[in-house]
Amino acid sequence: MKNYLRRIALAALVVSSAAACKDFLSGGELSNDPNRPQVVTNRNIFVGIQSATWALFSSDLSRLSGLFTQQLLGAQSQYIPLYQYAIDENATGGFHSALYGAGGLVDIRKLQQRSKDISDFTMLGIAQVLEGMVIGQGADYFGDLVYKGALQGGDPTLTKQLEVYDSVQAVLDAGIVNLASTAATNAGPGQGDLVYGGDAASWTALAHTVKARFYLNTAEVRPAAYAQALAEARLGIQISAGDYHSVWSGRGGETNFFYQFVNEQRNGYAQPNAFLWDLMQARNDPRRPVYFAGPVDSDVGTQVDFGDVDDPTYPQPIFSADEHSLIWAEAAYRTGNQAEALAQLNRYRAANGIPIGAEVGPALLREILTEKYIALFINTQAWTDYRRTCFPNLTPVVTGLKIPGRLFYDALERQTNPNVPSAQDQPTRNEADPANATDDFGNVCLGQ
Repeated sequence: MKNYLRRIALAALVVSSAAACKDFLSGGELSNDPNRPQVVTNRNIFVGIQSATWALFSSDLSRLSGLFTQQLLGAQSQYIPLYQYAIDENATGGFHSALYGAGGLVDIRKLQQRSKDISDFTMLGIAQVLEGMVIGQGADYFGDLVYKGALQGGDPTLTKQLEVYDSVQAVLDAGIVNLASTAATNAGPGQGDLVYGGDAASWTALAHTVKARFYLNTAEVRPAAYAQALAEARLGIQISAGDYHSVWSGRGGETNFFYQFVNEQRNGYAQPNAFLWDLMQARNDPRRPVYFAGPVDSDVGTQVDFGDVDDPTYPQPIFSADEHSLIWAEAAYRTGNQAEALAQLNRYRAANGIPIGAEVGPALLREILTEKYIALFINTQAWTDYRRTCFPNLTPVVTGLKIPGRLFYDALERQTNPNVPSAQDQPTRNEADPANATDDFGNVCLGQ
C-alpha cells in the first residue's frame, strides 16, 4: 500500500510539474521531436525494418558464418571458443528472437496490413519480400521455426523447415505480384529506402534472387529445386548496381557492422584466416585488397588486417549480382546445361577482373563453388552452402569435432514457449541439409 501511495503521489507531482511548465516547455521542436515522430508513418516502419534486416544479415550471423567456414580466425576472447565450435543458446546474440521482434516479423506484418489498408501495393510487395528474406534466413540457420502460428499468442508450435521454405516462396511470389501493380495509390518507401529508393523493378529482381537462393538451399533433399533455382536466376539481379546491401554514411553510429565490430567493439577478436588467404594468394585473386590489408605477419603467415570490408562506409553485400551469377551457374550445371553454367561463371569473372576460362565437367563445378566461397566473404550464405555441398572440404579446427550443422534457438524463446525444445533435445542438423558423406568430387567429407 505504501508503494502504491508513493506512486500516486509521484504521478501527481509529475502532472503538476508538467502543468506549471506548460507555457515555456512546449511548442515547435520542444513538443515535436523529429526523431520521435508522434504519427508513425509506413515509411517510419519501413526504415526500422530496413535497419533490422541489415543487422540480421550483416552482423553476428555473418561473422559466425565466417568462423565456421574458415574465412575468419577466432583470435581472442569468446571468438576462440566459437571458432572451436563451442556454441550454445547465446551464440547468435539474440538474432533468433529478433526474427519476430521490433524490426522483424511483427513490424513487417504491421507494414503489410497498413499498406493493404491504403492500397499501396508497392510497399506491400516490398514488405513481403522482406518477410521472405528474414524468415528464409531463419530457416537456413535454425531449421524448424515458429512461423504459421507466429504473432497469434499462446504457445505456437514449430513449423517444419521445408514447410517454412515453401511458405517463404509463396510470400515472395505474392510480393512479386504486388510489385507489378501500377495503381495510382502506390507510394512505396521512397527515399526512406536507402538501397533502391523504392524502385519496384529493383525489388522484383531482388525477390527472384532471394527465391533462387532459397531453392538452392533445399536442393540437397529436393534435387528438382535446382531447376527452380535456375528459372528464378534468369530473372534476378543482373548487375552490381542492383545489389542489395547495407548503406552507411560513416558518421558516428552510422558505420558498417564489420567496421564497428573490428574497430569499435571487439578489436582483435577476429583476423583473416589462412585458409581463405592462401586460397586467394594461390589464385592471384584481384580482390585481395578488398578483404585483406597490411604486411604479412611472419608468426601467422598471412596479413592480419582487413581491407576495404573494414571501411566504415563499406556496403556489405547481402544479395549480390556476384552471388546471383554463381547461383545461376551452379543451377545450370546441375541441370545439365554446362554451356550456360560456363557463360555465367565467365560473366562473374569479367565483373571481378578474373580471366575467363573454358572449364568443363567437374572442373567447371569446382570453379563455380570455389568462386562462390570467395565471393561470400562474411556473408550468411557461405555456411549454408558449405552444409549443402561440403565445399570447400574443410578440415575441422578441432580434431574429433564436426563443423556445426545448425544454431540453437535463443534461450529466451525456449523459456517463453514450451514448444521450443531444450538445447540437448534439438537436432544437430536441419531437415534440408543432412550430413554429406562425400563432397561433389568423391572425397570423404571431413567436417560433417
